[in-house]
Amino acid sequence: MKKSFMLFGLLLLVLVLVACGGTTNESTENMEPVSGDNDAAATTQEKLKFRASSGVPDKHFWYRGMFKPLTDAVAADTNDQITFDVFNAGELVELGNEYDALLSGQIDIALTLMPPYDPARFPYTEAVMLPLLSSDAEIAQKAFANVMSSDRAIKDGKTYYELEFGDKGLVAFANPPTEPYVFSTTKTNFESVSDFTQSIRIRTASRVHEILSKELGITGQSLPISDAYDALSRNALDGILYNAPDWIAFGLDEVIKYTITGANFGHFVGHTAMTESTWNKLTPEVQEIFQKRALEAAAGGATLTKSETQQNIDSNIAKGGKIIEFDDVNPEVKSLIEEAIVNSWTQWISNLEAQGHAGKEMALLWRDELVKVGATLPQEIMDL
Repeated sequence: MKKSFMLFGLLLLVLVLVACGGTTNESTENMEPVSGDNDAAATTQEKLKFRASSGVPDKHFWYRGMFKPLTDAVAADTNDQITFDVFNAGELVELGNEYDALLSGQIDIALTLMPPYDPARFPYTEAVMLPLLSSDAEIAQKAFANVMSSDRAIKDGKTYYELEFGDKGLVAFANPPTEPYVFSTTKTNFESVSDFTQSIRIRTASRVHEILSKELGITGQSLPISDAYDALSRNALDGILYNAPDWIAFGLDEVIKYTITGANFGHFVGHTAMTESTWNKLTPEVQEIFQKRALEAAAGGATLTKSETQQNIDSNIAKGGKIIEFDDVNPEVKSLIEEAIVNSWTQWISNLEAQGHAGKEMALLWRDELVKVGATLPQEIMDL
């Protein structure tokens, strides 16, 4: 009888201890250990699931090279204390509308915040779309990472990051830059300067490309790239300024007929962003994890898109496309393009200065960071 009471008492003690354990934070009790500083991140972070919107499809290199690696890594590093419900291809928010969706609380994270689509509110980021002589996605990624972290004052003692994001209550991380934009059409093979007429309607992504279009004598039409395939198919557009590694993702390899490669018409950079209030829900340890993983993913995504250039070009050629090297174009055409590259910089600077923005300071910051990591620019731009 005594043994029975002792066993009963022992069992009751075990049950009480288990019950007491159940009153603690269940999400931290069952976590696998995370190495290094991530132990603290995993055990102190409130469990959160963020609604994240991407305006590009899951075939896009931003998703494959940035968004999935970033969200997977943050979830793993925090033992799923931080997870993400990701909506792709504009399923939740159409490409270009992410800023308003952030402010309204419709989403927690904008994976495709597109400052060049919204120059009225984000006037400086489109500097990355200024045309160059030579660069690639890896060079642009290194240069833009330096721009994001630069302490160089642009205006009123504020940095690029403070002016573009901090003043708007945002926390932002640069997505991988695209490979250089190229000039593609469905109609002309660029044999002479007479091919560059206002009847040629080219999709543009920013004011920079609208300036470039005018300098080339063609008509620029602002349009999200997600709408370009339909517009080209319906002959509502005659061409695009866009980077080759994304052709397959948007079906553009099927409709493009002529492309000039070897002339760099700039890069495009979007951002992964959230409001400061959302960011402040993360512990300092998790914030550090997010920052580290975002920078790693941006570098990896740049390498990924660079590696896929030839695959997309080959797909276009197999479907009837023709690739024209810049060095092989008519000398008059080459001269026209080279002059348009220089004039795009000076005109963009003038336009921003006229609006009260520090256009020259931003252009010089971008130029200097590009040159540091290996890009080449026209001498006229180096002399600014």
